[in-house]
Amino acid sequence: MSRILVYTRTFFPVMGGLERNTFTLCRLLTDWGHSVTLVTETMEEDTRDFSFRVIRTSSQAQIVREVLRADLVLMNGGISVKVCLPALLSGKRYAPIYQSSDLFVRENDRGLGAQVRSVLASRATLHVTVSRFAKSRLEKLLPGKKCLAVPNPIDAELLDLVKASVPVEKEFDLLFAGRLIDGKGIFHLLEALEMLRDRLTLRVAFAGEGEHQAQFVEEAAKRQISIELLGRLDRDSLIQAYRKACVLVVPSSTHTEGNPLVIAEALTCGLPVIASDQGAMVEAIGDAGCCFRRYDVADLARQIEWMFSGQHLAECTRRTVARQKEFSLEAYGHRLRDVLAFAGVSK
Repeated sequence: MSRILVYTRTFFPVMGGLERNTFTLCRLLTDWGHSVTLVTETMEEDTRDFSFRVIRTSSQAQIVREVLRADLVLMNGGISVKVCLPALLSGKRYAPIYQSSDLFVRENDRGLGAQVRSVLASRATLHVTVSRFAKSRLEKLLPGKKCLAVPNPIDAELLDLVKASVPVEKEFDLLFAGRLIDGKGIFHLLEALEMLRDRLTLRVAFAGEGEHQAQFVEEAAKRQISIELLGRLDRDSLIQAYRKACVLVVPSSTHTEGNPLVIAEALTCGLPVIASDQGAMVEAIGDAGCCFRRYDVADLARQIEWMFSGQHLAECTRRTVARQKEFSLEAYGHRLRDVLAFAGVSK
C-alpha cells in the first residue's frame, strides 16, 4: 500500500469535470488499497462521505506536511508550484495531470513564474495528459520525458444514473453544458443561431452558470434568439438534460479545452457532438459528430445545419456507441495502472 497525495485546487461541492474526475481518481486508488489524501482549496464542505481523506486548506505549511507524508504526489489540473516545489526539494515523486492542452505554458507569460513552472515540469517523475493531442504537444516541449495519455472517464456513479434513466421525449435540439463565459463560445453560438434563423427552427438549452450570464441573456434577447436556461444542474438533472437533447454543442473559443468531460458524458448518453476544432475535442468526438473552425461563426452555423440535414443526426447518434468505450472506467483503470507502475507504485 502506498500513500498517495492528490492535489486539486477545486473539489466538491463544485460540480465541474475536474472535480468529478478527481473524485473518480481518488476513489479508484482507494479501492485498490492505497492510502489516499486529497488536498483542495475549496473550503465549502460537502455533505457526502468519502472513502478517502479530504483536507480543505490553502495553508502552505499544511500542504508541505502532506507532501512530506506521501510516496507519490499527483496534481490534477497541472503544475502547482505550491505542491511541486516541496515535492522536488524533498525528493518525492510527483506527476502533474494536465486537464488543458495549454499544459504548463501560459499565454503571454515569459516571467519568473514561467521559468519556475518549466523547471518543475522538467523534473517531474512523469506527465499525464487527458488526450493524445496534448501528449504529442508535451513531448515536443519536454523531449525525452515520460508522458501518458489517460482520457477522463465516465465515473461509475454517473454511469449508473445513465443506465437507470429512461429515454424521454426530445425537448432540445442543441444543449450547451458548461460555464456561461465568453471563452466558452456562447456568444459565437448566438451569432450562428441568428444566421440560421430563416432556415432552421432550433430549440436550444444552456445548462450552467457563469460570470457572463446576464450579458448573454441580454444578447440573446437583442438578437431575438429563444433560449432556455437550465441553471446549475445536479447529476440527475444533468443526465435528464442529456436525455432531452439531440446534440451537445461545445463552441469553445479563447478557452483552451483539454478533453471536456461533457463530451464523454454526452456520447455515453447517445448524443453526438458539435465542437470547435481544438485537437483534444476532435480526438474525443471521432466520427460521432463534427467540428468547426475555431472562432469561425459561419462555419459553426454550417456544421449545425449539416447535422440537422439528411440522415447525419441519425448516423452520428449511431456512432456514439463505439466512442463510449474510449471513456469507460475499465479503460481508465488500465491506463491508471500504467501511470502507477511507471511511478514505482504497485497497481
